[in-house]
Amino acid sequence: MSGTFRFIHVADLHLGSFLNINGKPQEKLQELCKGAVYDGFERICLRAISLKVDFILICGDVYDSHLRSVRGNKIFIDQCAHLGQKNISVYVIYGNHDVMNGDEELFALPPNLHIISSEKTEVFEVYKEDKVIAKIIGKSYKHRSEKEKSYENYLLDNDVFNIAMLHTALEGDNKNYIPCTLNELKAVPNIDYWALGHIHKQSIINDTKPIIAFPGIPQGRDMGEQGVGGVYYVEACKKEVVHMEFLPISTVVYKKVEITIEDDKKIQNYSDLLLVINDELSSLSYEFPEVSIGVKSSDVELLDDFKGYIIRLVIRGKTDMHNKITNMTEDDYKQFLENINEEIISQKYFIWVDSIIFRTSMVQNFEELKLQNSIFNDLEEVIGLYTTGSELKNELVKNWGSIWKKQIFTENIEADKFDFDEETILDIISQARELLIEKLTEVLEIM
Repeated sequence: MSGTFRFIHVADLHLGSFLNINGKPQEKLQELCKGAVYDGFERICLRAISLKVDFILICGDVYDSHLRSVRGNKIFIDQCAHLGQKNISVYVIYGNHDVMNGDEELFALPPNLHIISSEKTEVFEVYKEDKVIAKIIGKSYKHRSEKEKSYENYLLDNDVFNIAMLHTALEGDNKNYIPCTLNELKAVPNIDYWALGHIHKQSIINDTKPIIAFPGIPQGRDMGEQGVGGVYYVEACKKEVVHMEFLPISTVVYKKVEITIEDDKKIQNYSDLLLVINDELSSLSYEFPEVSIGVKSSDVELLDDFKGYIIRLVIRGKTDMHNKITNMTEDDYKQFLENINEEIISQKYFIWVDSIIFRTSMVQNFEELKLQNSIFNDLEEVIGLYTTGSELKNELVKNWGSIWKKQIFTENIEADKFDFDEETILDIISQARELLIEKLTEVLEIM
């Protein structure tokens, strides 16, 4: 189609960072985790070449630190130079992790790599067959915190396809990263595509004109960045997006796996528990990761690149093993984790269990307990109020104290705070319920 052009929208590469993995993985897996972020960028560039895109947008946090590592900077420059040989341009804004307040570059930039200024809003014209097909506007971060509404100066004529690049927390709690609302972005005239970065979970915020999207982090690095990461591939013609696709990039996926153990599993000891865990995880070793998105996804090339899973296990259910589990020491826990990873037989994809969370309880017939004492009926009623009533639930969270804070998928997660979501709240209520039942049966001597 005449006038059609293609680009890839990337953000939050975080070159220089590694995948977080606990325990004692084999050297091959350690090396994979050290290089996965770099490998991800190389795969993005290969996809760009195979798809014959005209340019790539990188919307902040190319690097994990404003102090570029020699390795990270060299890989980035070399890959961009290779793209230049294929007539693919690269447009970059720096974000809060890789602020631009001096001469940070360690190597000379290739001519196809355009770093957008942190001093002022800059506009680049994109040419194809001697015609301007698009304009790209943006501004890099000069400081780790940027509260100025720079997007208000993103003023362009309406003659070609206009792309705005912005590294923002959008409507998140943190106001240090160019805070803005969806309506404020939509109100900026003549923008056809908002290429956003900073939030590590991919999402299309607005699927009509103007398209507003976060591609998320291409390669997750810990359990806070679960699932398949990737980038957006976009085809546009004149002033319209005619095709948009999510390209999976991750070779390693962080995943939470829940296993429910009940009476029918007949678990009496750790050997039985190991068998159940191994059975559950062995099948995962053949499963290709799901891509949960609201846009068409292409996973053909990912099939060849995907290596495996780093797992957080959540063990739930009523079991006679409960007391043994609750009495487990830290050394016991580490040994059990080591035993799991020794027992797992990885097949097509590797499996590494990084951590375990136990959510077990004693084997008790709650219906019988309610018949024996009305206090258990009262308990069920109160628990029901807290699980279904939003006001009581909010009051409960307030009483937890300031150490608990709801945090979104960004780099500004506060390490001294406990993150929570709806699932966490219900988990804590459930644990409190089981503990109350256990203690009440002890006090009332009901067995």
